[in-house]
Amino acid sequence: MKTTPLDAPFGARLHLETDAPLDAAGREAFRRAFAEHGLLVIQAGKLLDTRQVELLSTIGRVEPDEDGGPMRMEVTNQHDQTTAPEGELIFHYDYAYDPTPISGISMYAALVEGDVTPTCFASSSTVLSRLPETLIAELRPINAAHSCFLYRLDKPHERSIEPERLIARGQPGWGPAHFWAHHPAIFGNAFGVETLFLCQQHTDRLIGLPRTVSDEILEEVYDALYDPSHVYTHRWQPDDLVVWDNQTVQHARPEPSDGPRTLRRYHLSETDLTADYLRVGREAGIV
Repeated sequence: MKTTPLDAPFGARLHLETDAPLDAAGREAFRRAFAEHGLLVIQAGKLLDTRQVELLSTIGRVEPDEDGGPMRMEVTNQHDQTTAPEGELIFHYDYAYDPTPISGISMYAALVEGDVTPTCFASSSTVLSRLPETLIAELRPINAAHSCFLYRLDKPHERSIEPERLIARGQPGWGPAHFWAHHPAIFGNAFGVETLFLCQQHTDRLIGLPRTVSDEILEEVYDALYDPSHVYTHRWQPDDLVVWDNQTVQHARPEPSDGPRTLRRYHLSETDLTADYLRVGREAGIV
């Protein structure tokens, strides 16, 4: 197993020497590559679900479905059971608005025909070297509030307000108004990699600062984070497998094309959270 840098600001292409299950040394090499690069692109031909799950499981707990097997999801424009919203998605971490955001995501290009919609990635880890030291020092003691919906579902032009009392996920009365969480603006992931945890789609504010000051800081952060010269755009090819750290790497989807695209997805999570969000989201007509 070896890695070669992508022609991009971060990330690596990982080359598997065999399609046999990874041995102990191979699993350790995979973990090291993931921790170092945050994003891995693997092109090893047709990939069964079992192989995708095996590779992902080397770096954490694959979230199970209600039957106890790995939770298989699809991000697709081929049917209405897709697990992602339609249209453009700006930069985000999945489940940033949950107390325990998922730690890693894998997506496999099960169906790609022609020039399909790409996926864009930005590194929340490497951006720390490009921000002023004074700003980093200011952010270290601060928590940020994250919401699934920065604007109200019923009044899209009005900003959402965090409830004074949040109902815990899955408890009676829990719903879209409670999709909020607080996280440190800077923390270390499971591998000890320091990351900025602020994103355009879900970060509402820096707690303890006036809204105007918070907005100014976030604007400065986003200017550096989403600088086009530091964004990697992955143009999907058949059988691509992309695995990334959901706490050090953000992703986005540009305005979609109509090219057939189905990405098979499994992800890592310490808790069983997806079924709750999908159930409530479907009841509310969000997904």
